Amino acid sequence: MSKLDLPENLNLKLKKYKDMLYGENPHQKSAFYLSDTVPGYEQLCGAELSHNNLGDANHAWRLVLEFSEPTVAIIKHGNPTGITTRTDLEEAYRLAYAADTISPFGGIISVNRPPTLAMVRAMRDVFYVLIVAPDFDDEVLVALKKKSTKLRVIKAKKPPRQFEFTRIFNGYLVQTPDDIGESKQEWKVVTGNKPSKQQYQDLEFAWKVVKHVRSNAIVVVRDKVMIGMGTGQPNRVNSVKLALNQAKESSKGAILASDAFFPFPDNIELAAEAGIKVILQPGGSINDSKVIAAAKKHKMTMIFTGVRHFKH
Repeated sequence: MSKLDLPENLNLKLKKYKDMLYGENPHQKSAFYLSDTVPGYEQLCGAELSHNNLGDANHAWRLVLEFSEPTVAIIKHGNPTGITTRTDLEEAYRLAYAADTISPFGGIISVNRPPTLAMVRAMRDVFYVLIVAPDFDDEVLVALKKKSTKLRVIKAKKPPRQFEFTRIFNGYLVQTPDDIGESKQEWKVVTGNKPSKQQYQDLEFAWKVVKHVRSNAIVVVRDKVMIGMGTGQPNRVNSVKLALNQAKESSKGAILASDAFFPFPDNIELAAEAGIKVILQPGGSINDSKVIAAAKKHKMTMIFTGVRHFKH
């Protein structure tokens, strides 16, 4: 991975590439400006893009690029409502959709392979505003146009590694991307049995997903399917409750991942009541010993990654 250093001076030279349909809300104006000579995407068909369309498409695209295996994600307001890794893209889509059949309405589909005709046919009865993928076969493009002439179809490229900018006060916050390149070999089992091969696969899947969920972020995963998500809550307990409530009975025997440490054992008690068997978290709380003790009491496995993944 190439190293990015923060220089003493940064000169931003941006050129307007395209006016958006409107901004985050219809009364706001928006445009897409380029810092490079190419936009990194191509709209093949569909209605004009809005500010939110392009922003969500970027979130969705970066999420599926985390995975080397075929992956389908459904995104709404910057968060995944479902995401699955499967060899068969139709199966991946159906499993991602089944995890939450209400939220996808008006959402975005992202896939890290050219979508298949079978996958597109499976999408037929659900209203989506955009699909983003690395490429589209001609017959798939025809099928997508038949689904809706307004469906925005975006062909995207893998973006270069670059700084992230946030406009604040009279300047910008600039940071390097959250792509530290972690490995499970660096994780530490702090209590319980060493996870099985399948559990490790689910843990790696969950850890890639949770860093793309708004903090406080919790995901519940089984068989490389996100079956529950808690997002955007000011306290971690509520995020845990949301994720477990969505997963319902499927949480029994599943794994749970948190983007940051658990400050108190109450989160662990909730997970244990729901049947969670393995918990993945960064660790680093002053109450780590109490949190570990709670997991040990319930015969749960807990793993510390040593890396936090806040997303605001």
